[in-house]
Amino acid sequence: VAKVFETGKIDGVIVGLGGKTSDVGDTMLTDGTVVVMNEMKKKDVKRIAVITSIGAGDSKDQAPFFFKILMATAMKKIFNDKNNQEEAVKKSGLEYCIVRPGGLTVDAPTGIVNVIDGQAGSIPRADVAEFCLDAITMDDFPYIGKTPCISSVGGTGWTKDRSKAARGEMQ
Repeated sequence: VAKVFETGKIDGVIVGLGGKTSDVGDTMLTDGTVVVMNEMKKKDVKRIAVITSIGAGDSKDQAPFFFKILMATAMKKIFNDKNNQEEAVKKSGLEYCIVRPGGLTVDAPTGIVNVIDGQAGSIPRADVAEFCLDAITMDDFPYIGKTPCISSVGGTGWTKDRSKAARGEMQ
């Protein structure tokens, strides 16, 4: 990780770690994210977007019923790690956005990203990536310090608007 930070100026970091705990261990998400955040601090990189999952942290009620069953059984260890990862990010002192996507698909990007208040649907991975890129590149990104649940189906719409009017500036 340190070598990556030595390659030049870094504006922000997107963390999208994953894997089965049987393959990567019970704390890889938390441990890996802490390593990245420590390097960020050494290089004065302030902005981070971390992809976790619908159902992590305080979003348990936003997960579909059958996913909740998996979270409590087969995926219990990974969700413990996701929850610890989120807590480490929140306590880091960095400008963060913890992104909790609904069901990930490999479909073509839709350009539709909804921030969900209720139960989430699915979202193409490419749309999650675009949201994360905005989180680290937009100065006035509205979800810094927040944990938005996102999907392409349902919820309240999120529209990228970089106009002066949207920023409250006179034209």
